[in-house]
Amino acid sequence: MARAYSYPDAVADVRFYLQGVAKSLVDRLFGPEGPPLGTTLTSLEKTIESVRSALSEQMLALALSRQADTYSAALAESTSCPSCQRPTEAQDPEARIVATDVGPAEWFEPKRYCTKCRRSFFPSVAQPRP
Repeated sequence: MARAYSYPDAVADVRFYLQGVAKSLVDRLFGPEGPPLGTTLTSLEKTIESVRSALSEQMLALALSRQADTYSAALAESTSCPSCQRPTEAQDPEARIVATDVGPAEWFEPKRYCTKCRRSFFPSVAQPRP
């Protein structure tokens, strides 16, 4: 029996597009006639699960990469040291890898160095105060 799903607004906005993508993927995976006769439901589920996993990993990687790039671009070159408040120098970004429900997530965080304190740090996003 079919189930009714509730989608977040962002997903609801692209639902028709996703239907087209799903059709295209089924055509590419199985051809226009669909899976061959005798293909088990388990086999179909495994194939679709693999596609879902690959899509989830790619979408997460792209979203995190774009978010990190936007943050890095917005970060002022004169970011102050949290200890001495003096200007810092930019260093090569450092990779971060975190396990998520859809697979490993990796992005690059900006890294700064204070020559006076001789310490590296990752600038944090300014949080609004209550």
